[in-house]
Amino acid sequence: MKTITPIIGISKIIGSYQTLICGFDGVVTKDDGLSVEALKALKCAYEAHKDVVLFSNSSLRVYEIVAMLQAASFDVRCLKAIVTAGEILHYKLKNNSTLGKKYYNLGGTRSKGIFASLSYTKVNHLQDADFVFIGDINPEKLNAEDYEQALQEAVSMHLPLVCVGTDITSFLNGEVTLSAGGVAEQYAVMGGQIITVSKTDKDMLSYVKECFDDKGKVLLIGDSYASDMKAAVMLEADTVLVAKGIHIHTLGEGYIPDVQKARDLAINYNLFPNYLISELRF
Repeated sequence: MKTITPIIGISKIIGSYQTLICGFDGVVTKDDGLSVEALKALKCAYEAHKDVVLFSNSSLRVYEIVAMLQAASFDVRCLKAIVTAGEILHYKLKNNSTLGKKYYNLGGTRSKGIFASLSYTKVNHLQDADFVFIGDINPEKLNAEDYEQALQEAVSMHLPLVCVGTDITSFLNGEVTLSAGGVAEQYAVMGGQIITVSKTDKDMLSYVKECFDDKGKVLLIGDSYASDMKAAVMLEADTVLVAKGIHIHTLGEGYIPDVQKARDLAINYNLFPNYLISELRF
């Protein structure tokens, strides 16, 4: 069985790695903002001559992530690249010729940048839509049951559902909540067609690979077994699992995370991180 090593910070382990691929939500974010410790860790990694890449299932576009980082006084020149599911979907939609141009938004407003400057029309009624879209959860509909009626109607109309990310839950604003991927999964169970863009897609992974090619070892830092640890296997990267993220209710909020509980989860997913850290710090 693969060993999972607990660490306090990444400074002791990054020496043998050239590229650090880092998640965003649940890793760099904290509560309703950004983690000072995480941003410091990214800056220190850059100063240690590492290539630092942000890699996220977020529905936010790259320019939106940049704006958040700059508002936190972080120098984005420390990053070699930012790759988000929202950015990839934006360009997929830009070149779309089969979905149609009218969409019904099931979720909230965090994902509005995806359609910016594109010739799509948001409609208010499902019967007017060519497809359904969800990039984030509607803050007034936090449970899967809240979407059931609309999903059933969309299935009966044979509307495809376009979803950003495949995570069933996400860690935002300090809480583990239903994620867009959870709604998409529900739609698929009902018999609906889903179209997703996520970290484990070949398109997203190919963009990330362009950031490092074959230049040294790669370390992926993320908070999700289902997306981050799986993506790392596909990238042949080593991994650091952040405990105070999507799995916080299982792994706890302690300064030293629970390795045994992390191992139990790893067995369930058949995905084993190399290292376990409570939250990203240098």
